[in-house]
Amino acid sequence: MDIFILGTSHHQASVEIREKLQGPGSLEPEDLHRLQTVGILEEGLLVSTCNRLEAVCVAKSAAEAKARLLERLAAAAGPLAADLGALFHFYLNGEAVGYLFRVAAGLDSQVLGEAQILGQVKEAYRAAMAHRSAGPIVGKLFHKCFQVAKRIRSETRVSAGKVSVASAAIASAMKSLGDPPDLSQSAALVVGAGEMAALLVAHLKSHGVGKLIIVSRTLSRAQELGSRHGCEVRTLPQLGEALGEADLIFTAAGGGERVLLANEIAPILVKRAGAPWRVFDLGVPRNVESSVGALPNVTLMDMDDFRDAVAENQDARRREASKGEAIVAEEVLKFQEWLSALETRPTVKDLTQKCEEARRVELRRTLAHHHFDDEEIAAIDAMTKALVRRLLHHPLMFTKSCHRHWRAEFNLGMVRRIFGLD
Repeated sequence: MDIFILGTSHHQASVEIREKLQGPGSLEPEDLHRLQTVGILEEGLLVSTCNRLEAVCVAKSAAEAKARLLERLAAAAGPLAADLGALFHFYLNGEAVGYLFRVAAGLDSQVLGEAQILGQVKEAYRAAMAHRSAGPIVGKLFHKCFQVAKRIRSETRVSAGKVSVASAAIASAMKSLGDPPDLSQSAALVVGAGEMAALLVAHLKSHGVGKLIIVSRTLSRAQELGSRHGCEVRTLPQLGEALGEADLIFTAAGGGERVLLANEIAPILVKRAGAPWRVFDLGVPRNVESSVGALPNVTLMDMDDFRDAVAENQDARRREASKGEAIVAEEVLKFQEWLSALETRPTVKDLTQKCEEARRVELRRTLAHHHFDDEEIAAIDAMTKALVRRLLHHPLMFTKSCHRHWRAEFNLGMVRRIFGLD
């Protein structure tokens, strides 16, 4: 039985291809179920995120299953999947186990050590359980996977520090609010509705910001982002009004346009009567005029202020990742030991059952020719059980250890021939 992973990720596939692979007509849990029905797969599930699509499967013939899955994936990607070897990766057995452990722990993520992937892997396992496509091997693999990810997070600092500009900006905002920081009493304004703005909104909501306003020149995108997170939405002409309501301002507007000018916001500051105003400019080019930082009661930070902290944290995470890799290697060996031991279980079961059946036959034959009372029958039954256990002790110990030897298959076959199990 083989464990394999077939998939693609941000390392190989462009956003365009990943979108196709996650859209209608691509590989779905039902496809894995159909392959199980016809005996090509034994178990399987899909891990699907914005950065990856992974089919984690168990099969008697990994080669046949891989071919069928590749056909489906290539059809979904269309002409973009010209070079399947470069677009999709394939890991088998120990390599597959190690790869899954690294994915769940965030060691293979675009943002090293990110925590969201573990939740996505857990959700994939829950979905597989609902589709009844996860069996004992996948179940054991994923529970071990969760344990490994937890161990890496507790024994290393691979998730320490902020490694995205958006999270670094939020961390700076939180730090400015005192100790302990409390966003629930603050009003925040995000200018923009693109990818960076979406990250800022998600971080602010997760930290419990009291009020959140989104301002964008593209109203439809702002409304979509606002409805997703339950935020107020304003148009760019309403920016002045929104600025008067906010304590924390984050700008991430595209187009290279200055949206905050010193002469335009000075009157707003007067109305705030000295209340501090913190501005975080994440625009490239910058959205905020540099002279805004010289205004009274205003703190201005831009991308240069965040990059050093992000780079330092990324370097620290990379150093910690080597510790995580060592944990992965150790845990892969443990899982392979468990997996190898599965091969001996049928022989152990067959040997135990055959001896027990022989014991019962001889016991019935003996009791049929003698008149024993119930107490004597119980004593004979216990004695024969103990005798069988003692006689089987060394054969069973040898059988259970067969997987540790290089001639494992030969030794198991010998046990089966000696005891007539086939």
